[in-house]
Amino acid sequence: MLRILFAMFCLLYVLAVIGVAFDVKPPFPMDWAASFLLYLEGVLLLLAAAFLYGRRRAIQAGLLVIIFSYLAETLGVTTGFPFGRYVYTSVLLPPLPGGVPLPVMFAWVLVIFGVYGWVRSLRPGFRLSLFDILAAGLAAVLLDGAIEPVAAHIVDYWRWAPVGSVYYGIPLVNFVSWFMLACLLVWLTDRQFAPVQVFRVGPPRLALRLPRLLFALSLLMFGLIDLAHGYYGGCVCVLLSGLILLAYARRR
Repeated sequence: MLRILFAMFCLLYVLAVIGVAFDVKPPFPMDWAASFLLYLEGVLLLLAAAFLYGRRRAIQAGLLVIIFSYLAETLGVTTGFPFGRYVYTSVLLPPLPGGVPLPVMFAWVLVIFGVYGWVRSLRPGFRLSLFDILAAGLAAVLLDGAIEPVAAHIVDYWRWAPVGSVYYGIPLVNFVSWFMLACLLVWLTDRQFAPVQVFRVGPPRLALRLPRLLFALSLLMFGLIDLAHGYYGGCVCVLLSGLILLAYARRR
């Protein structure tokens, strides 16, 4: 099952990069693809977590990420706090009460489980240090820095209220709040996963690699799209986030 879903992801990933970066339109409707790709990425990482840490812990961590992100996003859409004033369009489906599309929470699973895969300790019982949590939050918010120009100005997933042009019309408070929420969710995820030993010979190799791979592929995709459309600030965010991942890769 994991391999089949990953093969589907690879196909959609290539279509998404080519289609959005180079404005190539396929000869068949793809309105469903954006939402489906986010669902697929989130489900892949939930399945990988079930292999690595057990189904109960994977479900608990997934629910924590989904519930907390939904509450924060709903508060943001309805009040402008904590991210700033923005609204979601009808591109991502279905919308939930509060105006937040369901695929957005699966995107949060991708970001949190993905970055956690880079910074987690391989030793059972060792929880993340404060430095690790802050590094994970920084890598996550830098990914958001690459996502924002694409989502807000190219594919029209959401729209920001006019706030000036400090960073492509996106308020800086969004990134501060994103960082804080990402740190919280990484910490909550670590509370579920850290006590479990990950045996390299037990789970499928794909499950071991998926969290880091999908996070890195997300950086690559949005970096390429930002580059193709002239959003060079997003490219800088990708490079900085990649440096954080590289530093952790060398520790393994």
